Amino acid sequence: MTHSGLFTLIFTGVWCLVGVVFLAVGIGLRRRFFRMEERLRARSEGTVAEVVRRVNQGARGDSVGWYPIVEFMADGHKISLESASGGRKRFYEGQKVQVLYDPDDPTCFRLESDNTLRLMGGIFLAVGLGCVTIGVAVALLVKVFGGSVPIE
Repeated sequence: MTHSGLFTLIFTGVWCLVGVVFLAVGIGLRRRFFRMEERLRARSEGTVAEVVRRVNQGARGDSVGWYPIVEFMADGHKISLESASGGRKRFYEGQKVQVLYDPDDPTCFRLESDNTLRLMGGIFLAVGLGCVTIGVAVALLVKVFGGSVPIE
């Protein structure tokens, strides 16, 4: 095998491997989102009672997130819980929100507008597909042009 053939094999393999990893993570995130959707089959209108500021410590330093505390009715009981998803300040006290929750365990809930898992899954799928496409495209170009891609 020539040096260019070995390089092409390694280049294609790395891009395809990275792509497959991204695809697997994307599929996993999307599956988790849809399993959660099946579980959260009850719906209630809730009210943002408070918005809590939290400092999240990360590898690249601290970041601030705003987490809504939501009150809603489930099975005739008033529930007040902090949402697990936070970020930029997009909620305000008194705001009406739709809450999806598990009728067997109302503490398991999410706001209807929170599609973070679905969105992240889609991003990982797109990046994975792009990586695999690059790997395969380079391999095909090298095969078609015999290792010398004309540039004009």
